[in-house]
Amino acid sequence: MGKTIYLHGFWLLIAIGTFLVGRTVQVSTSEGEREGAARRDGGSGGVAGAGGSESRRAGERSEGEREMGALGGRALSAESMKIAIASVLADNDPVSRQRRFAELLASLTPENARAAVEAVREAPRSNWSWWQELNLLTYAWGRIDGESAAAYAMEQEGRNKEWTMASVLAGWANDDPVGAKEWVAGLENEDERSRAMRGLVQGLAQKDIEAATQFVYSLDPDTPRLNDYIDSIARQQLSLGMEQAAAWSSTLPDGPVKGSALQAVAREFVRSDPARAAEWVSAFGEDEYGEGAIAEVSEEWAEQDHAAALDWVTTLPAGENRSRALGETISEWARENPVEAGEYVSALPAGGERDVAIGAYARRLVDREPEAALEWAQSIEQDGLRNETIARTARDWMRRDVVAASEWLEGAELPEQVAAQILQPGEDRGRWERR
Repeated sequence: MGKTIYLHGFWLLIAIGTFLVGRTVQVSTSEGEREGAARRDGGSGGVAGAGGSESRRAGERSEGEREMGALGGRALSAESMKIAIASVLADNDPVSRQRRFAELLASLTPENARAAVEAVREAPRSNWSWWQELNLLTYAWGRIDGESAAAYAMEQEGRNKEWTMASVLAGWANDDPVGAKEWVAGLENEDERSRAMRGLVQGLAQKDIEAATQFVYSLDPDTPRLNDYIDSIARQQLSLGMEQAAAWSSTLPDGPVKGSALQAVAREFVRSDPARAAEWVSAFGEDEYGEGAIAEVSEEWAEQDHAAALDWVTTLPAGENRSRALGETISEWARENPVEAGEYVSALPAGGERDVAIGAYARRLVDREPEAALEWAQSIEQDGLRNETIARTARDWMRRDVVAASEWLEGAELPEQVAAQILQPGEDRGRWERR
């Protein structure tokens, strides 16, 4: 199944929680104590160096930790912020490091934010916390000074630019949605506007899901990545509860955007309760935009219980949604028991539904029995689907065993265009490709 993992978005969600906790840290140490701590560690403005007393025995709170607590939201100069970041990044205890980092964020200001971000970006990427901390800093910078943070993001290149822009705009939109939207709308480059829009929608959804939804639907239907934007809102809804997310997606205006939202919700719903997810998604069985959600449920449920998934699929109204759901179910069944799945496919009545099931079965079977898989593919009645399935199945085999696949291709009587597709480098992705 298409288990799309948004790795950096995942860390950003965790980081946002850490940031909000960190903002609640209260000042419990006086100015005199802070200055005393600074004198003990060489006069670095109350911030310990990377060495210091980090090696104290387990169970004692390190000097660096005490100093960070003493900061408690006090403004730091850019140079002091760099020293503070170095101290935190030198902490090998992940619990201590996260606590200190949250406390340090309370001292983030428009004047020192850039220094903080650059200090993390220039540091060795030595552990899993690095991306989390960088995303959190750029998000927090966006909240306190969106325009400057966005200008910094524009200076980056490649994926760094995309990721930085997304987190900055998420923070900015969460604090100042009007200003963030105006800035994004003013971007002339379509690619840059698209990258910024992703973070903008995420920030809007964190603040007001209904407003974020209305904003996405106010965009031109031909806007690039529109489905990704609604998917981002769906994930925010899911954090509030499955039932609420299902109700929200069900009431969206009909069309492809709704389909993307339904699919995002279905992906999580079926993991927690496949029977209820199937009951919910059945309401969209005859709607073109329901295809993706129904496929998500059938595939995931088939991984857990192919018999139950098959029983449900056969209750769906005949049509493309049911055909694809059946194909997903057959594919997962064939992974577990190709003989039984093949017997079931053989017994299906001739027609489009059987052809789709054969295509899914052949793509799964090629891992074990490539020649048998291609025999199945050649039995598909629909010309277009047959040729597509042959080409894709043969390419799968070609990647695994180029010699055997080439010998088969040499003796196969295939249309020229199909043989040419098999030999194409890479693989174009079509409607029925196993994800």
